[in-house]
Amino acid sequence: MVATPAAPGSIAALEADGFVGFRTVAQLWADRCEELPNERGIYAVVRETLNPPRFTAKSSAPSFRDTAPELPLEELERRWVAGAQVLYIGRARGPGVRSLLKQRVKRYLRYGQGRHVSHWGGRAIWQLADRSALRVAWKPFPDDDPARVEQDMQERFEGHHGAPPFANQEPELDE
Repeated sequence: MVATPAAPGSIAALEADGFVGFRTVAQLWADRCEELPNERGIYAVVRETLNPPRFTAKSSAPSFRDTAPELPLEELERRWVAGAQVLYIGRARGPGVRSLLKQRVKRYLRYGQGRHVSHWGGRAIWQLADRSALRVAWKPFPDDDPARVEQDMQERFEGHHGAPPFANQEPELDE
């Protein structure tokens, strides 16, 4: 019997690709991301349930460069990718310590807590009512270019679902 490969955008696909962690946002906040490595790599924000989400009109993230982070509820609903557990794919491309997995994910979570740090990408996550229950998984790529790997993952996701991951559906501001 041949195993069927896990669908792109699923937790099973990330696990099959060697992603680890799968810690909740609340767990990572509590332990200050100590488990994450200081290496280049890719991280993904996932939601365990496939049930429809509940969005909040107000984001937990602050304005960035005088731009409010909130998206209209209709826009969030339009972006939602039914059947996908992966909501956001990000990269930590190095070489500086602020651009390695541990610090990159810390900055992302701090932004979601309302702290003024530069991490505009993936901001739609912070309008999910269950955002503290979301999970973050990661995979170090010390020798490969995380940007290339991230692009490949997003292309596979879009090829399967017909759209990019929920929170990757906009160009990122320079951070």
